Amino acid sequence: MKKSNGKKWIAIAIAILLFVASSLVKTKSNEVTEKESEKIAQKYLGSFNPFSSTANKNIIEGSDTSKKIAVITYKGAIGDGPVYDAVMERLKEVKEDDTVRGVILKVNSPGGAVYNSEQVANKIKEIQKDKKIPVFTVMETMAASGGYYISAPTDRIYASNETLTGSIGVIMSSMSFQGLFEKYGIKQQNITTGKMKDAGSSGKDMTDEQKKYFQDLINSSFDRFIKLVSQGRSMKEDDVRKLADGRVYDGAQALENGLVDKIGNFDTALADMKKEYKLDNPQVYEYSDEMAPFSKLLSKGQALIGKDSKSDLAILKDLMDKDSPVPMYYYGK
Repeated sequence: MKKSNGKKWIAIAIAILLFVASSLVKTKSNEVTEKESEKIAQKYLGSFNPFSSTANKNIIEGSDTSKKIAVITYKGAIGDGPVYDAVMERLKEVKEDDTVRGVILKVNSPGGAVYNSEQVANKIKEIQKDKKIPVFTVMETMAASGGYYISAPTDRIYASNETLTGSIGVIMSSMSFQGLFEKYGIKQQNITTGKMKDAGSSGKDMTDEQKKYFQDLINSSFDRFIKLVSQGRSMKEDDVRKLADGRVYDGAQALENGLVDKIGNFDTALADMKKEYKLDNPQVYEYSDEMAPFSKLLSKGQALIGKDSKSDLAILKDLMDKDSPVPMYYYGK
């Protein structure tokens, strides 16, 4: 059973109130930076800082602190942001902690950015290489595309029969407003130093040459994905490619195709790790994401605060920026 801490919740509530209050009184900006939040928390909360990635550890079971099993969860899309930052910090902490004897990675993600997926996978491989400890993955509802990418290097993968996984592939999405621009007499005029500099620009349709350029780019990312899965799963690359047409598999299909090792859940993985690596009464701890609901609330609050100050052109610019073509290991785009 997880240990609770009433003082921690009180401190979190205070931090949230301070965060909201400081957001409301700011006149030149609608955002409070992470550093500002940390300063506020440090000033009023002392040594406990709820914005720290290590503030919310919970002991699941066990008492032997000389041999710990760390449980790290990646939930949601993989990309820049607090979840990615927290997971990377936690992996770093595990790598530097000599008492950690095993890691269980819980994944519930449709994937995301190519860069961020690679960074998480690389950090996992560093832990395996430098510490020579087991890293198991437990897939939850979904571990697709980038979610599978970060799982593939781990020593063992568990999934339920109904987990959706796989979706091995790369997607690059963009929007063309050429028809809309033509309707209203708008022309996009880019001055560039090369014909590919404005490839994928939202003001005009792609040429065949530009489409080939982007196809070559995502094929390069795809080849690295195939290689990662091939090495992580001890499969021939040709066999991986046969499975890698972008489709998802349920857990039972993934097991049959060699993409996961066993049908099971967190308890199964934990029991296997303790038994196979002779870890008697290890302290098993996890990083809970107690701040996640509050972060969503604060994000909505900040959006409301800044709603009236944003022009239509700024909103359109945000839309166009978000749809800049970049390779993604993502399912359901």
